[in-house]
Amino acid sequence: MPRLTPLALLVLVTACKDDGGLDTAVEVMRCEVAIVGGGVGGLHTAFRLAPTYGDRVCLFEREAALGGRIKDVALDETDPNSPRVGVGARRVMEGQTVLLDLAAELSLTLEAAPGTADLVNARGGYAFSKEGLVDRYALQPDASGDTETALYDQLRFGPERANASSYADFGAYVEAVVGAEGYEFLRDMSRFRADFEYPLDAAGYLDYLDEEWDVCCEPSYPVGGMSRFIVGMQEQTEANGSRIYTSETVTDISRAEGGFSLTTSSYTVDADRVIIAIPPHALQWVTGDVVDDIRAQTAYQDIVGVKVVTITQWWPEDWYSQIVNPDATENANVWRAWTTEHCLNFIEIPQEPYAAAGLITRSVYNDNLACSETWEDLANQGEDAVEAAVKEGLEHLFNNNGVSSPATVVIPDPLKTTVQVWPDAWHWLGAGASVTNAELMEWAAAPLGDEEVALVGEAYNVQRSGWSDGAYKSSIHLLNTRYGLSL
Repeated sequence: MPRLTPLALLVLVTACKDDGGLDTAVEVMRCEVAIVGGGVGGLHTAFRLAPTYGDRVCLFEREAALGGRIKDVALDETDPNSPRVGVGARRVMEGQTVLLDLAAELSLTLEAAPGTADLVNARGGYAFSKEGLVDRYALQPDASGDTETALYDQLRFGPERANASSYADFGAYVEAVVGAEGYEFLRDMSRFRADFEYPLDAAGYLDYLDEEWDVCCEPSYPVGGMSRFIVGMQEQTEANGSRIYTSETVTDISRAEGGFSLTTSSYTVDADRVIIAIPPHALQWVTGDVVDDIRAQTAYQDIVGVKVVTITQWWPEDWYSQIVNPDATENANVWRAWTTEHCLNFIEIPQEPYAAAGLITRSVYNDNLACSETWEDLANQGEDAVEAAVKEGLEHLFNNNGVSSPATVVIPDPLKTTVQVWPDAWHWLGAGASVTNAELMEWAAAPLGDEEVALVGEAYNVQRSGWSDGAYKSSIHLLNTRYGLSL
């Protein structure tokens, strides 16, 4: 039986109910390439295919807006001039040339932030440098004056790295190489607890760390938020004729004669090729033999998602701008502070002019699993419970800590508080993984061998875990290896 011609088949199929009555009509659609998921990976793939494939590409996204974990919010969502700030991704780093080149292609404006200070709280102490807390651990300070880097160098370049894959997880490897106190120092000095607390594959994490170490040094922030990448790609994708369907959940992906059949909220989709651009947490809700065969593979089962909560707040005044390092002669204002002693974990105060004008703080950025669940519970209790807990954490960090000036600050009630729970904000290889980071991305480009099925996204490129850079590079790898592009 020949395949149907491209473009949409505007055929209404009337289904029969069990009682013999007629059910709602279903539209049958034809797409040469069906992309499931409109986050960075899926949208970028459609964006690059659109000039060649035009309306033979269809993208389906379950949410009302594209972007996935690229999500910006504003104090007043109805005001186009209200500054928008990310509850997920926020910045592009100097070494992320894929994003910098894309920003130029889309004519985005990027802003730098002025130099500022970090405040760290651990083991009852506060300091404006990590080195200032070394004496609270049973460690010998490194002669270089950078004990943290010296410890990481032992992990990355020491002789035991050759045996990293034999350890139960990354945490066990760290303890073996730098000792229990070295492990605790590195964990406490990091803003990201999950790196040390989740059961991660030691060899995979070290491979990631090698590349991450060189993603340096200056961040840039898109005016309008990271969603401007999404808006720009969506506009050009649709201008080139490709079809994007939002609020359209794909519930089943199955093999069909000569290709694949997808079931969505409104359509039955007949496709030659399928690109699945959703992470494992979302894929668990999709049925069909294609998905079943992917989930059955060990490489897929090796992927671990990290639960993260961010809490964004808008203020009537910039109360935080007075908090400084009194000993600094420049770059004295605090823009980041983190603590091991409260579930606040980490606050970031935007310094780039666009977001700073909105009087916004990312008051909580937490990836400790127990604390993420605490914040989720508080969110279920209501805004008052969340705001009280956030205020408690801010006062713990900034009041009477013995190092910052002024000694105390008065924290007003926020104008608005937004809680965002990401069940899988980023991904790693789990302990004892059967593949390397590089092998995972190769597998994802062809998880079912010669079948025209692929996986795209940061979840399938854990070498760039935590960055949208990972999703873009996953997309580029697929497009170059299976779609004949040269990106």
